[in-house]
Amino acid sequence: MVRLPIASRALRLLALLAALALGSVATLAQAPQPSEELKALQEQARRSYQARAYSEALGLYQRVLDMVLAEFGPESEQTAIAYYSLGLVAEAAGDYAASERFHRRSVFLREKIYGPDSAGVAMALESLGQALMKAGHLDEAEPQFRRALTIRQAAVGSQHAFSAAGHANLGHVALARGRWQEALAAYRQATRLVAGQDTSTVTVKALVEDEIRRYRDAFVGLARATWELRETPGGAPQAAFEETFAAAQQAWSTEAASALAKMTARLGAGQTELGRRIRAVQDLSDRALELGREAQELLAGWSAVQRANREFMGLQETFRAQSIARARDQAPLVRQQTALVEELKEILARCPPGGQRGPSCATADARRGAIAAELGRLSQQASQGSGELMAVHARMEAAEKRLPGYAEFQARHSAVSEALHRAERDVREARAEVVRAFPDYAELSDPRPMTRQQVQSLLRPDEVLVAYLVGSQRSFVWALTRERAEWSMIEPGAEELAREVAHLRRGLDPQAQQDAAGTEGSRAGVTTGFDLARSHALYDKVLGPVSGMLTGKRHLIVVPGGALTSMPFQVLVKAPPRPARTPQEAYRSARWLISSHAISVLPSVPSLGALRKITAGSVAPRPFFGMGDPVLVGPDPTERQRGAAKRVGPPARYYRNGLADTRAVRQLQPLPETADELRAIAKSLGARPEDVNLREAASETRLKGTALADYRIIEFATHGLVAGDLSGLAEPALVLTPPDTPTETDDGLLTASEIAALRLDADWVVLSACNTAAGETEGADALSGLARAFFYAGARTLLVSHWSVYSAAATDLTTATFSRIAKAPKTGRAEAFRQSMLRLIAEGKEPAYWAPFVVVGEGAPLAR
Repeated sequence: MVRLPIASRALRLLALLAALALGSVATLAQAPQPSEELKALQEQARRSYQARAYSEALGLYQRVLDMVLAEFGPESEQTAIAYYSLGLVAEAAGDYAASERFHRRSVFLREKIYGPDSAGVAMALESLGQALMKAGHLDEAEPQFRRALTIRQAAVGSQHAFSAAGHANLGHVALARGRWQEALAAYRQATRLVAGQDTSTVTVKALVEDEIRRYRDAFVGLARATWELRETPGGAPQAAFEETFAAAQQAWSTEAASALAKMTARLGAGQTELGRRIRAVQDLSDRALELGREAQELLAGWSAVQRANREFMGLQETFRAQSIARARDQAPLVRQQTALVEELKEILARCPPGGQRGPSCATADARRGAIAAELGRLSQQASQGSGELMAVHARMEAAEKRLPGYAEFQARHSAVSEALHRAERDVREARAEVVRAFPDYAELSDPRPMTRQQVQSLLRPDEVLVAYLVGSQRSFVWALTRERAEWSMIEPGAEELAREVAHLRRGLDPQAQQDAAGTEGSRAGVTTGFDLARSHALYDKVLGPVSGMLTGKRHLIVVPGGALTSMPFQVLVKAPPRPARTPQEAYRSARWLISSHAISVLPSVPSLGALRKITAGSVAPRPFFGMGDPVLVGPDPTERQRGAAKRVGPPARYYRNGLADTRAVRQLQPLPETADELRAIAKSLGARPEDVNLREAASETRLKGTALADYRIIEFATHGLVAGDLSGLAEPALVLTPPDTPTETDDGLLTASEIAALRLDADWVVLSACNTAAGETEGADALSGLARAFFYAGARTLLVSHWSVYSAAATDLTTATFSRIAKAPKTGRAEAFRQSMLRLIAEGKEPAYWAPFVVVGEGAPLAR
C-alpha cells in the first residue's frame, strides 16, 4: 500500500514508481478489498508469528492462503504475497521443503505480475535462495542469488547499496562451501556498499545505521572468512586483525556510543561559547530526527485514512495495477535506454566535447547523435498510452482531496517537511562553523573505527579491552592490551548466547525468583538458584579463548554485543565450582571474575578514545546531588525491590493522554531506605544537607530548577521503569514524587528525552533503580534508554543496574564505593566498586545481591 500523500502529480507518480521498484505490497486493480474475516485472520497469523509460535502460524497462514485464493483468485498479487508469507513461516518452522515450494510459487506469480526483471522478483528469489541454503541445497541456491543480484544491479547500478544483499547472499553460499577467499571478496563488497553510503544529513545517517545493523551477519561473515584464511600463505595475520576489528566496530554502532561521543565533543571544547555552540548543533540534530519521526507518523496516520475509503482505495488499486502492467511491458524499452545511456557516458568520458581527442574519437560525434536520436524515439514510444494512466491518477488525486482531514493533513505535513528541511540546513551550516573553529569536532562527535595501535596507545599498563561481535551462527572476540592483541572465533551465536544469558539471569533477578518462589521467600529477602557451573561454562565460551590476555591485568574493559549487553560480566566464574555444604560457602569460594578484575563497560570501542581524550574530571564545585525516597504510598509496604511496575497494576494505569497518571504512579512501593543511602553518601563526600532531595523535594520541578552542572556526582535512588511498562510511553523513565496535578514539565516521571535535555558536568551518575541498563529491545542496542540519555546530558561514568535492586544492597554498594573514592581519590571507579562487591561476596551474599550494578563509561581515575 502506498503510504505517501498526493502533494502534486509528479510527487504521486514518483512515490508510486518508487514503491513498485521496491516491490511493495498492495491489492490489484478491480479486485475486492480483503474481507473483514480475512483481515482478522491475517492479524491473528501475524501475532502468532511474532510470538514465535511457528507451527501454529504456519497453519494460520495456510488458512489465509485459502481465503485469499477464494477472494482474489490464483494469480493475484495478494496470492503471491500469501505464498511469500507461507515461505517465510515454513522456513522459521524448519520445514524447508515446504518453504522452497511456497517461495517457488511466489517467484512464478511475481514474474507474471511484475515482470521477470522486477525488484519484487529479486526479493522473492533471495528468499527462495535462503530456504534452499538452509536445506543444504547450495547448488540450487546460488543461481537464485546471482539472478537476484543481476536484477538489483540492472535497476540501480553495481555501486548502489541496493546491491549489497546480493553480495552478502553469495558470501553466505561461499562460506557454507568453505570457499573462504570467494566469501571474503563477496562480504567485502557487501559491507563496503552498505557502510559507504552518503550520511551527510542527520535523517539519512540514522537510516544507514539501521541498515548496517540489518547487515550485521555480512560483517560477521567477513570476520569468519578472514579467520579461516589467517594462517594460509599470504594470510597476513596483522592485517586480518585490523580489518576484522574495524568491521566489528562498524557493525555494532549504538545510540549510547553516539551520545557518549557527543558529550565528549562538548567537553573537549570546555565551558566556552564554542562548547555551547556544539550543544546547539547536537540539539538541532536531535530535532531533525524528531521531525523525521513525526513526518513518518503523519504519513502512517494518513495512510489509515486512505485505507478506510473504498473509493480512493479502488482508484489506487486500479492505478497500481496499470502501473505494474505498464512497467512490465516497457521493461525491454528501459533496458535499451539503460544500455544506450551507459554507452553515451563511456563516449563522453573517452571523448569529451572540447577536450583532447584521439584517433578513436573520429566517429564519437556521429555516434553521440545516433544515441540521442534513438533515446528520443524510445522516449516517445514509452510515453504512448500514458494518458489513461494519468487520467486515473487525476481521479485519485481528486478522491484524496475529498477525504476527511485532507486540508489539515496537508498543512501539517507541509509544515513538518519545511521544518525538517530547515533543521537539516541549520545543522549543516552550524556544524561547518564549529568544525572551522574546532577541527577535532568531527572526529570526536562521529568517531571512526579505531585501529589496534590507537586502542593500545590509550590503554593503561594494567588494562585489557575485550570487544565482541555476535552473529547468527558464530561470534567473535577481540582482546587488546598495551603490548599484545588477539582475536578468536567463539562458538555461540546469537540464539545460544541469549539462552545462556537468560538462564543465568533467572538466578540473579530478584523479581524473577520471587515470582517462582512465592511471597514468603521474597519477604525473607532470600533467593536461590544461581547456576555456578553454567556461569563457568559461559565464561569458557566467551572469555576462554582470550583468557591469557587477562593475566596480570586488573582492569577489564568490556564492549559487549547481543545478549551479552544484558549480563554483568562480574557474575562469570573462572573455574569449575568447588563442592560446598551451603550456598553461602559456594558463593564465597567461587572464583568470580570480579575477584581478580575490576570491570567497566563501554558501548563501543571508539568510546574509549572519546573518554580518554578528556584529560580532566568535572570542574563542578559541589561534590554531590541526590534525589530519592519519592512520596509514594504503595499497595504493599513489605515489598522493597525498586521497579517492577507491573506488580502494581496494568500499564495503562500509568500513562494517559501524554502525561503520567499520578494517582497510579503514587501506588508504587515507597522506598524510605533510599533516604539513608543518599544521606550516607552525601556525608562521606562532604556534601551539604540541602543537596539531598527527599520526599516532596524529589520532584521534577526541583530537579529542573537546579543547576545540575554544579555537581560532580549525581544519584537517583528510586524506581526505574523501562519502555513498555507504560502504556503510551515509548521510553524509559525514573519515578519522582508525583504532583497533585500533572503538567508537561512535572508529571512524576523523568523520561529519557527529558534527561537528555539536562546540562550536566558529572564524573558519576548513579541510577540506583531497576533495569536502568536496559535497551528498548533485547540485545539490540547496548546500554540505551536512560544510560544513553545521561551520557548525552554530560555524564562521564554511569553506575547502572541490570535488574530489580535490593534496597539494602544498593545502599551497601554505593556508600562503600564513594567512601573509598573519598578516602583515596586516585582509586579507579571500577576498582572502588569491585572492592565494595568483594566485601559482600566475603559475607556469602548471593550474586543477586551484589552483582546488579555495572560501571559504564570511564572506569579508571580521572585527573583533577
